[in-house]
Formats: sequence, C-alpha cells, structure tokens
Amino acid sequence: MYLTAVEEEIQTLLAEQDPTLTSFYGILQYHLGWVDENLQPIKARGGKRIRPLLCLLVCEAISGDYRPALPAAAAVELVHNFSLIHDDIEDKSPRRRGRATVWQVWGVPQAINAGDGLLALAHLALHRLSAPQAGPKLVAQATRLLNQACLDLCEGQYLDIAFQERTDVTPEMYLTMARKKTASL
Repeated sequence: MYLTAVEEEIQTLLAEQDPTLTSFYGILQYHLGWVDENLQPIKARGGKRIRPLLCLLVCEAISGDYRPALPAAAAVELVHNFSLIHDDIEDKSPRRRGRATVWQVWGVPQAINAGDGLLALAHLALHRLSAPQAGPKLVAQATRLLNQACLDLCEGQYLDIAFQERTDVTPEMYLTMARKKTASL
C-alpha cells in the first residue's frame, strides 16, 4: 500500500514532464526498475524504498494519515536514486539491483544528466505538498531540509571517495562518513 502509493506519486510526477523526451524519462524509469534497457515495461525491480516508507509511517503515526507526506516521500526516494546513479559512476559499479547500471547502458554523460534530473524532480515533488497544514512555509522548510540532506549526502560521498586514498581513517571518521552518506536521508 505505502510503497505502491510512492511509486504512483513518482509516476504522476514523471507524467507531468515533457512528453517529447520519453528517452530521457525512460532512463530514469530504467534506474527506478520500471523498464528494461529497451524502455519496455517490466515487473518492478526497484530498491527496498525504506526511506520513503519511514517518511510515510512517521506521518501516519503523527497525523493518522500517510497521504499528505507522499510528495515528501517521493522526494526522498528521488534524491536517494540520484545519489545511487552518481555513486555507480564514481565507484565504476557495473551493476545495481541485478542489472547493468545507467552509466553502463547510456554512458557517463547521460547517467550524470539522469541523476541530476532525479534531483530536480525531487524538488518539484516537494512543491506538490498540499493540505490545509502544508502552506508555503512548510514547503520552504521541507525544501531546506531536503537540501541539507543532499549536502550531507554529498559530503559523505566526498569522504567515502577521499578515504580510499588514505591510511589514517579512524573509526570515528568512518562513522561520520557513513552517517552523512547513508543516514542523511
């Protein structure tokens, strides 16, 4: 129920974009696990979607309804996936979720562009927040929090890459990297 709702929120967001750029949005859908390399629909093979699930469960626990948080949950999932595309390039990972990574199929330039597109869509998702309690102030706060999480994630990725060349990394330094890279979202 929750994860289907997040997927539908992301699909709605994608459907609102330029219909003449199906190849570009197909790359995003490929990474999200919805289409194959030929951009043909497949049974979903996306990730665990733990981050958006936590977002929805917290909203439901506080308000009794998870639905107002769907745009925020979608934004969190889109940011996570933007970071995975970029991480695959940086780590030269050939596979993710049992199949070729975006950069392996479409090349590094298009993979970077696809990751950036997911990040932009995350910000657009936040603008879909609507409810009596979700006015402009809440959208601005959510945007600030998401941007801070993105920056923390990038700092963690920087440390992860930098630590590959160092021999003086302490457990505390490593935990800081992991917290920023993984727990920021």
